[in-house]
Amino acid sequence: MGNKETEQGAISRVLDLERAAGRDPEDVRSSGLPYDVESSPRMIEVKAFSRSARSEALPLEHRQVLAARANPEHYYLYVVDNLAGLDGAEIGVRILHGEALLAMIERSQPQITYWPTFRATEYDQAERLQ
Repeated sequence: MGNKETEQGAISRVLDLERAAGRDPEDVRSSGLPYDVESSPRMIEVKAFSRSARSEALPLEHRQVLAARANPEHYYLYVVDNLAGLDGAEIGVRILHGEALLAMIERSQPQITYWPTFRATEYDQAERLQ
């Protein structure tokens, strides 16, 4: 299962859970907001893992941290793990928000990461090892 499939599986799971809870969720990943799903009153950032997320880092962008701090009662982090279904593990969803999420953020160290886009022409022209 690739990254896109893992992410889409996690988003689908969250949308289903939100509908089951009686909310009307919307996938807002392409809107530029600092979260993936809007499910009023929840603003949900989804982190997807093909295996267990236990003891894993949960990367958050600076704008996501700002949103969580600005609205801790409504900013949620849903961690969806075991999406690959390896070792018979069941897909799980863990929910962090409010004081628990803020405490995790406060004990972390910010890091700068660059995410350059590997354009098609650059990909095609890059040296390839056999």
